Amino acid sequence: MDGYTQGDAASQTNWLSVNCDLGDLVPWLGLLTDSKPTILVLAGETSGDLHAAKVVAELRVRNPNVRFLGMGGPKMKAQGVELFAELGTLAIMGFSEVIARMCYFLSLRRKVLALIHSESPDLVILVDYPGFNLTIAKAAHERGCPVLYYIPPKVWAWNERRARTLATVADAVASIHPFEVDLLKEHGVNVEYVGHPLLDRADSIPSRGESFRAWGLDPERPLLGILPGSRIQEVERHLKPFIESARAVVDRRPGVQVLISQAPGLEDSHFRDLEFSVVRETPSLLRWSDCVLTKSGTSTLETALEGTPLVIAHQVSWLSGVLARLLLRTRYIGLPNLVTHQEVVPEVLQGEVRPEVIAPLLLELIDESSPVRIEQIQNLGRVTRLLGEAGASSRVADMAMTLLERHS
Repeated sequence: MDGYTQGDAASQTNWLSVNCDLGDLVPWLGLLTDSKPTILVLAGETSGDLHAAKVVAELRVRNPNVRFLGMGGPKMKAQGVELFAELGTLAIMGFSEVIARMCYFLSLRRKVLALIHSESPDLVILVDYPGFNLTIAKAAHERGCPVLYYIPPKVWAWNERRARTLATVADAVASIHPFEVDLLKEHGVNVEYVGHPLLDRADSIPSRGESFRAWGLDPERPLLGILPGSRIQEVERHLKPFIESARAVVDRRPGVQVLISQAPGLEDSHFRDLEFSVVRETPSLLRWSDCVLTKSGTSTLETALEGTPLVIAHQVSWLSGVLARLLLRTRYIGLPNLVTHQEVVPEVLQGEVRPEVIAPLLLELIDESSPVRIEQIQNLGRVTRLLGEAGASSRVADMAMTLLERHS
């Protein structure tokens, strides 16, 4: 018994039964078998769907009896979440784009509020999507439902007043960016840094040789990965200039191979009749590309964590661009640059998103002997170190169980 005699073990067991309630050792242990709580989980984007699904999986381990309701995508659905709204109608980006869909979101908000009143969920977990989720947080709080906000609004980028709202309506906040925690605490937010969920990325990615064989490519030749976006609006704005930039790279270096990533939930019709092949295995593409051209967002950090050199290029509507220049408080939009507080990855924005600007950057980064490539790879290593340890989903699930226990 690893150093204990049988008698010692028995006395240890008796001590536990007399002096210690196991519920004291793990505060939410009683919830594992005794309760059947309902949890409302709201995510509105592809990345949010992924992160929410991982938290749901962790919660099912802790309490298999939980009923999950929510809005999200295929990852959440696969975890047994009963969805009342799905990603195809939710994923938009930009100020003017939101205005164009305002009637839909007002209708969806009424639907969620009605559900909160009818179901009285034991916990509301909100994942990112602040334009919508902050209003739900306020309503849930007024209803008396505990609120856990995972991936809070980017108050460090714009509209810092949202931090005060968050402090009022969220019982707990799980932050994935180390640089935002102090600012949130200054506004009274009950925030905990849980690490970044991308650190929990799968290791079961096929080898470079296996991936290239599946794609029909030569593993001895360089590969340029293209990520135009996970939303229809992003693909419509980025696919053409990204392909033109890739063509300019191939014209200069004919040996370069190009693959385009098709994000989950996007219809094939958006990727038909293209001069470069399209794949769905984005994690493999990010790992085995020699360089990546990606729009802004989570994909920039996914690429950085793989140590793959990248260029960030992003366009929004003219109105959204004007408003962004007026409202944004940060010098950068790319997550690797925000994490390191310096431009470790080049950013090409709005009218500059054209091949004559992007192609030279890609050519420099795809050249293995380039000092620019070597320096960027070193800086991407810093990004990983600054983000800390894996296990974000597990820590968020623990926070959720603590709130359930506190309000049971």
